[in-house]
This record gives sequence, structure tokens and C-alpha cells, in this order.
Amino acid sequence: MAEQVAGCGIKRRTGRRARGLGLAGLLVAGAMAPVSALAAEGCPSLPTERLAAVEAIDGDTIALEGGGVLKLAGIEAAGSPGFGDSFQATAARGALESRIAGRELGLVPVGPAADRYGRRHAQVFLPDGTWLQEALVGLGWARVHPVAGERACVVALLEAERQARAAGLGVWSDRRSGPRRADDPSLSQRSGLYEVVEGRVQSVGHGSYMVFLDFGRNYRRDFTAMIPAPVAERLANAGIPSDSLKGRYVRVRGVIEESGGPAIRIDDPVVLEVLDGR
Repeated sequence: MAEQVAGCGIKRRTGRRARGLGLAGLLVAGAMAPVSALAAEGCPSLPTERLAAVEAIDGDTIALEGGGVLKLAGIEAAGSPGFGDSFQATAARGALESRIAGRELGLVPVGPAADRYGRRHAQVFLPDGTWLQEALVGLGWARVHPVAGERACVVALLEAERQARAAGLGVWSDRRSGPRRADDPSLSQRSGLYEVVEGRVQSVGHGSYMVFLDFGRNYRRDFTAMIPAPVAERLANAGIPSDSLKGRYVRVRGVIEESGGPAIRIDDPVVLEVLDGR
């Protein structure tokens, strides 16, 4: 999860608000901003291990021969908390099952040996070279959900998700599954759930350890994206100073938390997309 920063339980500002800067050098390709290039390097394409699949447990988890369980790194399938319904969850499992049952899978392990549920995480490739995560996201049965250590391949996955959403594939055929608007009042009831939220940044505020992107006029009530100082520095180094985001239409993804109103903590620049060009 995101780095814990002292004093961030309440949206507090100290010092002056900086004035918005021009976003010189920022080019938008489709719906993607070049900040995504921060994660472009290091995405594996050659498996380092091979294991036999038995069956799909759900849309993003595989039972392996010998009793192990594999979680597809960087994505979550329909049926995950707050994402999709039971019918879509069944369809997502079917899409995975049809591709992996009885096959040998190529793995590039990601992160520790096992998570708290005993699952291994990996980028997974089919015998014909198909990257399984990209295939499922491209079909619309999964969305991008990177966690720590799983962000090296996010660029391609975000593009696959964008195309699937634009085409209304899978889960995206239902408008209710799309990104939530920043002014959606239900966000305040979704604390603890992973969400994708988009809207226009109304103002940018600065605290001692955090930059705040305010999506409403009342920062004690409206949705906010919180950017820890080290992440804000990485954004600035990529040519996107946080102050330049004022007035921009952006999409962020992460776990909703209560911070004087609903908020998402941006723990990596790649989970922030600029959607409009200038």
C-alpha cells in the first residue's frame, strides 16, 4: 500500500498555494500521458519458469498442478470487490479457463514468493507467446490494478484497458462499470475499495509532506488525490509538475480512503493519467 505520511489522516494545507504552471512538453497520446513512460522499461517478455495450469479459480487466479495458486500480477478481474457483477465474474473466469486449462504456462514471477493468501504473483504467457494479462484486459474482463512491485508492465495494460473501454467490451459494456466521476457522492461510501476516478482538477494545494489535487471547491468534503512528496518529485522530473495539473482532466486509480472526504493516495506516477490535451 501507499507510504504512510504523518498528518495525512486529515486534508491539511500549510504554506501558500502555488500558481498553476503551463504543461510545457506534455504530449497526450490517445488517452495516455507520457508519465506512463516511467513504467515502460523492465516489462518482461521472456518467461523464466514454466508450470502446468489445472483450472481458473476466478478471472485472475489459477490453480497450478501440484497444488499451488497463481495470481495474475497487475490486474483484477470482474467479480473483485466493487468491480462487476456475478454474471461478469462468471464470464471473466470462463475467459481465463478457456485459455489456460491443461496448458503449460510461462511465468515471470513478481514480488515476494507468496502473498498473505499463499498465492504467487507473476506475469503469465501462453505457449504461443500471448501475454495473458494483456489479453484479458483487452477483452474487457479485467482492469489494471497494480500493487507495489507490479508496475513495470502497466503502460501496455492501461492502453489495452483504454481500448476495451472505448469499444464497450466485456465489463465496459455496462456504463456502471466505468470510471467514477470525481463528483460522485457515492465515493464517500466506498472507503477501502479500489476505484478508478476521473474529473477536472479544480485546485492544487501543498502540505508539508503531500500535494493535494482537489476535484471540488470544498476540499474537506469533495474528492481529492493525494500525492506524497517523493511521487510529486518523480512527476516533476518527468516534466509534469503537480501545479501544472490545475484545470486538467485526469484519471487516478487506487484505494478510496477517508481524509476529510474521499481520497486516493497516488503511490506511483503511473496511476495518474492526463486525459485532455492543450
